[in-house]
Amino acid sequence: MTYRKIFAEKTGAAHRRAVGHGVCILLVLAAFAAIAPLDALAQRPIQMFDPFYRGESASRTFYDSYAVTAELSYRPRGLLQGDDAVGGGLASGIGSDPVGLNLLFEYQLTPSLDAGAYVDASGSAAGRTLGINWLQLKYFRHEEGTDYAIRLAVDPSSDARGGFPQMDLGFLYESLLSPTVSTDFAIGVRRVHVGFQELTTDNLLLRNRAIGWEMHVSTSYRIVFDPAGSNMFIHGLVQGGSYDLVEWVAGQAERSSTDYQGGVIWLRSGLDIKRPSYQFEPYLSIPVSQWAPSEGEWPRNRARVGVRFMIR
Repeated sequence: MTYRKIFAEKTGAAHRRAVGHGVCILLVLAAFAAIAPLDALAQRPIQMFDPFYRGESASRTFYDSYAVTAELSYRPRGLLQGDDAVGGGLASGIGSDPVGLNLLFEYQLTPSLDAGAYVDASGSAAGRTLGINWLQLKYFRHEEGTDYAIRLAVDPSSDARGGFPQMDLGFLYESLLSPTVSTDFAIGVRRVHVGFQELTTDNLLLRNRAIGWEMHVSTSYRIVFDPAGSNMFIHGLVQGGSYDLVEWVAGQAERSSTDYQGGVIWLRSGLDIKRPSYQFEPYLSIPVSQWAPSEGEWPRNRARVGVRFMIR
């Protein structure tokens, strides 16, 4: 959505009121952080900094034929939670990499259709790799002051797995509630079929495979404070998944299988600074509530701090 024309004639008083509302939102965020459970269990035993459903837009956010976005996030050890994930089984080694990094390349195919590719550089205890993580197509539509989008993403990687590849189908919309407040909503489903590996404390290479489904629902409110559309936002995201987990040690034939059902509720807030040539977004994301199977020990999700930068 283009805010530049909508807010160009707004007065300085309206902007000051918007910033005051944003400060109230940050105070609410701090209160949530204070009551967040410190010993919550993990959302899922997969090391992944998910690029979707966090700040996705239902409208095109770049003005030329292409855009490049970099996102760097960091999960500080011990922030709001214990120093170490609990050990044992799948928990050992999982989530050992505190840094998430990805690049998004977007290209305008038609006035209402974009193509994109995510390049992921997140690593693990076994090393860090760089490769295309997702390919996506995104269709946009604008009707009666509301922006809609449908996004289909496919994982192009091949790791000798059989069956249906990973896919993510999301629906998004964005609308204005007032001249200075907008809201957006997203819902999506994902087919999960992924393999990953970690080094255990005994220096064994532990290999895992997860096959199942995930559901994502998110909503956010944005308070705009300048004519370019810069805003302060608060965002809630609910993720849930059901997986069949297979685990084995490299070089050994014995395998174990576990049914895993879990989820997490995230609260995320920050600033989205928009200028004609770039977009800059620092944020803080906190796992407010998490759940996992009652049996077994699972690594904890942690708060994340990060920044997203788009050249458009």
